[in-house]
Amino acid sequence: MFTCGISVKCKTRARRELLRESAALLLCCAWITILFLPSGCSPRSEDGQEDTLTTGELTLQVRASGNSILVGDPYEVTLSAICPTNGRVDFPELGREKDIVVLDRKWSEKLLSDGLRKTELSMKITSFRLGEHPLCTDPALYHHDGVTETNRFPESILSVASSLAPDASSEIADIKPARRLPGRIPLWTWIVLGSAVLAYLIGLATSKLWRHRDILSFAEPPVPPHVIALNALRALQSKGLLERDECNPFYTELSLILRTYLEGRFHLNAPDETTEEIVEEMSRSRELSGAQRNILQEFMRQADMVKFAKGHPDRLTMEAAFETTRQFVEETKPSTDTDDQ
Repeated sequence: MFTCGISVKCKTRARRELLRESAALLLCCAWITILFLPSGCSPRSEDGQEDTLTTGELTLQVRASGNSILVGDPYEVTLSAICPTNGRVDFPELGREKDIVVLDRKWSEKLLSDGLRKTELSMKITSFRLGEHPLCTDPALYHHDGVTETNRFPESILSVASSLAPDASSEIADIKPARRLPGRIPLWTWIVLGSAVLAYLIGLATSKLWRHRDILSFAEPPVPPHVIALNALRALQSKGLLERDECNPFYTELSLILRTYLEGRFHLNAPDETTEEIVEEMSRSRELSGAQRNILQEFMRQADMVKFAKGHPDRLTMEAAFETTRQFVEETKPSTDTDDQ
């Protein structure tokens, strides 16, 4: 009996040790799997989209912060180009009326190995029109060795959805019933008070004018907007920016002259508006012909390309831009005004 009891205890102890060793072995296997699991096995995030297109020595890429937004929400897009250092890439303009509205943009360049350069244009955009809109509709221009190539960017789609709930009704609610207004002050009270205030203001203005009657003078008529613009163009021409090939200051001042003229001539808030807003407002003007609208749109986009995309047109293009601006002012000035030279 004593020998049998010892045998049972030994078997029980052996089973416990076997279970303990098996549990320790499984735990070690689990840790090894977690530590050495390849990072590439994790699923790809679908929060953004990235499209790359390689053509010869040029690589174009579009990276976006997502696939869809609600109307008016901000959306980040980055256009990048990798090419040899002796080449230059002009990015396309993304802004298209209400489909794509550019809110902000940043430009950067970085030298890579093997004589390559990476250029990036980061933009914050939005949209005020429902549906699916392609981001890049215009091609990129690749300049190298005196040759300009046209390359399309990868196709990336922005889906714009409504911020209304799916079950929201599109019907206009009925007019609410009329509410009875509280009792109002009699009309004759307002007449008496208004007459008293008007008499006081007239008396105050008359007394001040009488006391300062000797120093009153008639103000000179304001200078017409086209005269201001033409004088500013002459001053710009005399600075010699064209001769020194200072492209960015030249286009900045030329764009400011044109925007100031649009503000005075057509009563726009042009200095504070984007190119898309100016073009959209001028497209509704009956005082401009179709050719004049096209000239204005082409110049504004060319100026934006120089200021924001660091473009560098040649001197003939700069002289043509100056002459186009002067011609636009001459053709759109009021016919009844005369220039004060």
